Amino acid sequence: MGNQVIVTLPDQRKLEVEQSTTLYQVAQQIGSSFAKKAAVASVDGELHDLNHQIEKDCQVEFFTYEDEEGLAAIRYTLSFLVGEAAVKHKVEVADFGVNKEQFYCDFKAENTLKAADLKEVAKTINKAISANHPIEIYEYSKLDALDLFKDNPFMQYHIEQGEEPVKVAVHGDYKAVINQPLVTNLSKVKNYKLQSISATNWLRDVNNESLQRIAGFAFADGEALEEHQAFIEKYEQVNHRRLGKELDIFSFSEYAPGMPFYAHNGQVIRLELQNMLRQLQFEADYEEVYTPFIMDETLWKNSGHWDHYQDNMYFTEVDEQTYALKPMNCPGHMLIYKNHLHSYRDLPIRMAEFGQVHRHELSGSLNGLFRVRTFNQDDAHIFVRRDQIESEILDVLGLIHKVYSVFGFDYSIELSTRPDDFMGEIELWDFAEQSLENVLNQHGFKYTVNEKDSAFYGPKIDIHIKDALGRSHQCGTVQLDFQMPEKFDLTFINQAGEKERPVVIHRAIYGSSDRFIGILLEHFGGNLPLWLAPVQMEVVPVNADLHLDAVKDLKRRLKKEGFRVELDLSDEKMGYKIRQAHLKKIPYTLVVGDNEVENGTVAVRKRGESEEHSVNVEDFVKQLKQEVDVLNKVQ
Repeated sequence: MGNQVIVTLPDQRKLEVEQSTTLYQVAQQIGSSFAKKAAVASVDGELHDLNHQIEKDCQVEFFTYEDEEGLAAIRYTLSFLVGEAAVKHKVEVADFGVNKEQFYCDFKAENTLKAADLKEVAKTINKAISANHPIEIYEYSKLDALDLFKDNPFMQYHIEQGEEPVKVAVHGDYKAVINQPLVTNLSKVKNYKLQSISATNWLRDVNNESLQRIAGFAFADGEALEEHQAFIEKYEQVNHRRLGKELDIFSFSEYAPGMPFYAHNGQVIRLELQNMLRQLQFEADYEEVYTPFIMDETLWKNSGHWDHYQDNMYFTEVDEQTYALKPMNCPGHMLIYKNHLHSYRDLPIRMAEFGQVHRHELSGSLNGLFRVRTFNQDDAHIFVRRDQIESEILDVLGLIHKVYSVFGFDYSIELSTRPDDFMGEIELWDFAEQSLENVLNQHGFKYTVNEKDSAFYGPKIDIHIKDALGRSHQCGTVQLDFQMPEKFDLTFINQAGEKERPVVIHRAIYGSSDRFIGILLEHFGGNLPLWLAPVQMEVVPVNADLHLDAVKDLKRRLKKEGFRVELDLSDEKMGYKIRQAHLKKIPYTLVVGDNEVENGTVAVRKRGESEEHSVNVEDFVKQLKQEVDVLNKVQ
């Protein structure tokens, strides 16, 4: 009998097993049905596959195929199997892994693979799943692993970047470097679908070698897979990139990757979002400011962005001096505050800007309006005394609630604490985190804690909105900052006549206005509410010649009332014109014929409805004004 080791389970039960016992054997000791459900396990906090051998006393926790850890293992195993199947098509596997519910494999191909090749790849994967031959895991030194993969520079990169020992998975003649646990029972990875084959670049950087990517999604059971497929089909109908093109809202160009171009329709949406928030900020005594796009590198060194954010910034040289495009608005606001001497009576000072910022993102991570390289931020910085912190944060949360209520968004709150690279004194961080907790606890806000996810200069409250597809988007943020006032030597004169540091509250509600537009397009499926729709009404004459003066007069009248109106004077049939208005997702189609001209009415067809209603023009205008007055409905 070999040496014995003690395995401690989460419920504090202890099992005595022989040294070199596998995790699967431990699961069997717990129970045969338990072992069938086990996907992977953690040993002293480190995830392993079930073939991992236990060599010393340890704490073990098992995860099922339905757990996040088990699902990740299913998807990672499939990404490995995609690589094995793709090799038969004369490719060199570069990378594979998991991104949420999606798995992927990147490779360099002698001949470009087409969408039709996905069927052959899937067939090969299915054969491997049916055969259920185990994937063997071996450990190597970096030196030996580099020799093993001497003909694959991609795998050599992963070896050099990774830790020692290097784990190598072997399945038949195929081998690859891995960094996550795999599923030992391949029959458990059958609920998958290969989704796409597309172009990408090594390390997702456009400057690197061109590769191809096969991507798919997988779940623990067939029902979850079917539900996700239905979601994908639904999402394709409301994808903001598709809607942005169809509705002529925004576009992108190879001349400015990741930087959106807004057509008139898109600019209308941007301005309406700004104006709505501008009105609320005006009522809450915010002062709107404007700061330059480009500022001297010294400013960013003083602010701390140089040390913590340099890799995400764009630089240029003017007169042999280095300047940076601003990635954030806060340093500019600090400079404006510093222009004047302030008394304690002046605070709080609420400074707001719809500021355009630039942040470098790898080309492979760009995603429509959701991930761009320049975006407009509804930024505000509130300068307060310490005794004003909690009341001001409460007011900000109230403002955020008003804005999200306009769109009907449910939201959740998350408190993010200091990261490992935090700036400043730990005592100030403790005070700042406690201040945020006090507001949330004392006023009954439900929230979760996200450890170590704050920015480097202060703890924050993140607001996550939930869209019509059930997805969560982090948009709003409230951040407490003791560091910027120190960095910029900001002061106010307190009641004792002495200089004192203000505290800065960073606040955003939309976050990125561009990303928020993308969220709104998908949330509403392009059917934006009346106040936000780029074209609010389309006027259609029954006869373009006979009723031309009447529809032009109606358009002038409605535009004078502040509405956005278009005329359809084409020679197309009435049914076609109405369908076109529907496809353009215009809230109201107004039909004018002989009866309407004679009676001073208009035939109104509301978006999504098949019937027309005859309405007096004056009454219709009153109705429209009530519909667009969204702020009164949430106050």
